[in-house]
Amino acid sequence: MSRARSLAALLFVWASVAASACASEPGAAPGVVDGGPEGDAGAAVDAGDGGAAVGDAAADADDRPDARDDILGTLSGTCGVIAAELGKPTPAFVENKLVFAAGEQYAKPYLTPGGQTLFDAANAGGSSSESEVMSFEVLHHCDGATLLKTETQIKYEAPDAGSNAITDILVEIAGQKVGVSVTRAYKPANLGYTDADAVTLLTKKLEGVNRSSERVLPADKWVKQVLHVFAATDAQEAAVRRVWPTLDAALRADTVVVLTRTTGGGFVYCDPDPALGSECP
Repeated sequence: MSRARSLAALLFVWASVAASACASEPGAAPGVVDGGPEGDAGAAVDAGDGGAAVGDAAADADDRPDARDDILGTLSGTCGVIAAELGKPTPAFVENKLVFAAGEQYAKPYLTPGGQTLFDAANAGGSSSESEVMSFEVLHHCDGATLLKTETQIKYEAPDAGSNAITDILVEIAGQKVGVSVTRAYKPANLGYTDADAVTLLTKKLEGVNRSSERVLPADKWVKQVLHVFAATDAQEAAVRRVWPTLDAALRADTVVVLTRTTGGGFVYCDPDPALGSECP
């Protein structure tokens, strides 16, 4: 056999083998493996919650949740308006709704990085940890808030003869420092909730907001405060809504009140915490 014929035979055999290999993977494009570039089979993946890429190392992410940017529960209503209020000298009132479902968990891995920090942080007193964490989660989700300081880290002037009220959280929104005070418009169902209850609550909390704004040191000075009120029932929500515009203008000052009506969020109000999707006993 001549060298020319031998070379032709070899070329025919090589072409046959290559064609057979391609036929064994229908639809596969040259140089592409499983939809990704050659050598990067896991490149074409969904970013998933919080923009985290899902590769082989995180294939079981549902079983091992990490800090994420979406919110625990389902939020609806007004969202993302606080940045526009920061430069205004007037108060504002914002309403939204946060629904929790059975099977969801209030646990550190299901929170944002800022929420996880608050979850672990020492509290200056009381049993408001859950509401403070969820307040941050709402503000992060809606307004891109980032955590700057926890309650015990914010610095104030030395105590004096007046009220020494403090603020719960210091965050940054749209490049500006914002103080956040958190409260709960709540009483057990058998006790009811009246407008007088709402007046008492809002008056006390707004006085604290104004006082802490006077006392905070320049290093932590915020441009405005948010008073975040959680309500577990329609009656509690309605009372806060009715009462707020009737309060003295100097008391409301330039505070942004965020009223969040929860459903299935008994853990925000009760101790011990009921399961998500259920109310307080």
